Amino acid sequence: MKIFKRVLAALVALAAVVTAFVRFPLPDRIAASHKETPPPAAISRFYRESEGILLATCIRTAPAEDGGSVARMRIDSVLDGQAEEGEVVSIRAEAVSGAQYLLYLAPRAEEGQAEETLLTGQPLPVESGSVMYEGELLPISAIVRDIERQRDILTVPSQTVFYDSIESLAAACDEIVIARVVGKSEPRATLCRSAEKGASTLSTIEQVFLTVKVENGLFGDLTYGDKLSVVIEPYNVRPVINAVDLKPKTVEAPPESSPELGSVYIFFLLRSEDKKSSYYFTVNPYEGWVLLIGGSVIRPYYNTAFSRTSDLTRFVERLQAAREAE
Repeated sequence: MKIFKRVLAALVALAAVVTAFVRFPLPDRIAASHKETPPPAAISRFYRESEGILLATCIRTAPAEDGGSVARMRIDSVLDGQAEEGEVVSIRAEAVSGAQYLLYLAPRAEEGQAEETLLTGQPLPVESGSVMYEGELLPISAIVRDIERQRDILTVPSQTVFYDSIESLAAACDEIVIARVVGKSEPRATLCRSAEKGASTLSTIEQVFLTVKVENGLFGDLTYGDKLSVVIEPYNVRPVINAVDLKPKTVEAPPESSPELGSVYIFFLLRSEDKKSSYYFTVNPYEGWVLLIGGSVIRPYYNTAFSRTSDLTRFVERLQAAREAE
């Protein structure tokens, strides 16, 4: 009996210790990693402005012909962009031979430009896996995670506008094409960014992604055979503004369908505002596309821009006249 009581007492004591550890958990590496501070907006913003983001080691420096220095850098790692590891780039900047740097490459001002320029002005020294920027020490691992996060964000048009004529609709578009739908996704939740009134906002929107193959480029730079990724935004996500009176545009009933796989449409498209994105967006949810069957335009009732045109040839003539008038 005494042995039983001793065992019982030991179990109670052990339970008390376990309870204490449950109530007051010791810090672990996983919990600590979640608390790591992400890069500040001051450095994070360079992602969308940059031509490439590289980790590179300075091989040597030399005086520039017009003053200053040119650093020859061997690329150690490509965080973003089209460069390759081991490639050597010339940077118009001061650097120390043998030191590693974080480089945010600026877009080239002209073709054939021999030297790269930096968005940060000077290369950012890397020591022990971190970089100092604006007085804050940032782990490279946190910068990499921020780049990956931003890649998953879709930049959408800040405003969608409804037009009452083919001429005004065409003038608003970056591209107008006749194209066949060769791929179509199910609606999927997508993290989207838009900039409106100077403020950038994030929201999750269910988008449909189309792959279309151009059969005829009517306006813009796209030609036969080009394949595009087109984003179809639900009609009820944001107000559509009427171009005539600048008031929200509503219709009796919303569009009930999106372009169907295998069918041919005239698409009215906007390019993405994001330089790193290849997506196109329909000009608005009501007038972004019209179905083509043979030479006939099959317009939905809410597309008033096509109310006086149901023939493809007539549409092309009006489009050509509008382009000449510009």
